[in-house]
Amino acid sequence: MFRLAAIVMLTVLGANSASARTWHVRKDRTGDSTVIQDAVDHAAAGDTIRIGPGRFEEKRPYTSYPPANAEKWTFDVYVAVDVADLTIIGSGSDQTIIGPPAPLWVNPEQPKVICAFSRVQRLVVEDLAMENVFGGIYKEGGALEVRRCRTLGCRVGISTWSEGGTIVEDCRMQDLDYGIIGAYPARNLTVAQCELVTCSASFDHVVGAAVVDCTIDGYSVGCQFANNSTGSVVGCVFTNQSNVGISVISGSVVDVTSNQVSGSAVNLLARSAAVVSGWNNYLSGGWYATIWISRSNIQLHGCQILHVSGPTVLVDAFLYSPTQYQDMTNNYWGTDSAATIAGWIVDGNDDPSVYGVVQFEPFQGQPVSSESTTWGDLKALWR
Repeated sequence: MFRLAAIVMLTVLGANSASARTWHVRKDRTGDSTVIQDAVDHAAAGDTIRIGPGRFEEKRPYTSYPPANAEKWTFDVYVAVDVADLTIIGSGSDQTIIGPPAPLWVNPEQPKVICAFSRVQRLVVEDLAMENVFGGIYKEGGALEVRRCRTLGCRVGISTWSEGGTIVEDCRMQDLDYGIIGAYPARNLTVAQCELVTCSASFDHVVGAAVVDCTIDGYSVGCQFANNSTGSVVGCVFTNQSNVGISVISGSVVDVTSNQVSGSAVNLLARSAAVVSGWNNYLSGGWYATIWISRSNIQLHGCQILHVSGPTVLVDAFLYSPTQYQDMTNNYWGTDSAATIAGWIVDGNDDPSVYGVVQFEPFQGQPVSSESTTWGDLKALWR
């Protein structure tokens, strides 16, 4: 019985593969169409749209198909996808460009480059650029895969609500408000080997969001996990955020490993019942605080946590006993002086109304001492 079922499945897959078609969109009229939407309108599930070089500026009004009793939404779209499974491939992000040559979007018109709602089970977009409209890719439901794409001058690069998973790989996003937005019910959202310049990655109630081997430069916040999101930030470089490099807030739980954060007001923020754990991070110091812990929990080990101008660790908003201890042992703080490190930390040892204390001993580079000292007592000598 199992063998028969397997044979039937292989036969169905083979039939689907055999029936899949590739549609060619070329501005020189040598393909099936000169307009991307015309090819998409003729495509069936499993088909591929291949787009030649050039700038494609043709857009059309598109009306969403909302759930029952929900209001319909009409807006301009350059590529509206309704087919269940579609792959769209350009000739390269420097060759195939969708969108106008100058910024177009003005609220509430909100034109989007590529839009796909929940009836689209799988959408793949590769090797093209999206420019100067409100949103690059907008995907609800199903699964989304984006590779080797470039987004410039939009408000949002990629917005995903895909509970079937989202993969964004080897993409560049520049001069946006948000490079990537993931929101409930999105799950298993991976952003890997991407470059975000003057924009951010933001996850709101997303389960399993991972940012891996990315460079994020500029903007206000580099990467934020909010409203009970879970995920990780691994092997990323954050530079020149005006506010926060990595922000974990409102009940989110995130692992941070092997990242470099510099040039921001706060390198790492945990606020409002967030939980952050991590290893081997380089936090080079923020002018407001290197690490800011506000009614949350942080456990960091094997990291370089360096002082610049603000506190190395700022602990606040722990209003009630018992005291909450932040395990930050076995890190390197840029000095072998425990007294200096204690002086760089602002916590419940400095303000008795704050029920939060950083445990930093033992620390890397610590000299051997024959005398045990409580740093809360030692710091009291300077009060």
